[in-house]
Amino acid sequence: MSRKLRDELTTAAAELREFGRTTSAQAVEAILEPGGWTQLREQEGAFTTNLPLTTRASERDALTKAADMKRRTLSSLVTEGYRKVLAGEWMPPKPTRAGRHDPSDSRVVLNVTVEDSLRQQLRGNFPHLSEQLGYRVTEGGTALAYLRHALKNELAKLEKAQKPAE
Repeated sequence: MSRKLRDELTTAAAELREFGRTTSAQAVEAILEPGGWTQLREQEGAFTTNLPLTTRASERDALTKAADMKRRTLSSLVTEGYRKVLAGEWMPPKPTRAGRHDPSDSRVVLNVTVEDSLRQQLRGNFPHLSEQLGYRVTEGGTALAYLRHALKNELAKLEKAQKPAE
């Protein structure tokens, strides 16, 4: 949990107490406890697993910053993307060959978590999607493509901010 989100939840719990909403304040405080977020997952009965995405360090950093700007987690965005693919609302674009990269921009693993049942559903659709779209659709490729799609405005702002003034 990001420090900013933790601070905001702490403030929210204090305000709830101030307005006599003790039960709600306790619920927020329970989430703030070490491992508290796992209680939500356990109550919903959803089991999530790690989905490692291989990308460049620069892209990992940019995606993380862009998601923070949007106040979303990368995991929630990937989950949203998977659901949109299954609903036919969004399709992953054809993968492109990566251009040349700065040798110092190493390949890294970006870890997100996604519900097991959602991953299984999507995996079951890969043969059909690949045939329909005319190119190989993969789990990691779909996740990264949706992150780029969902965060395109924030990524553009970050890129613009990094360019030196002319």
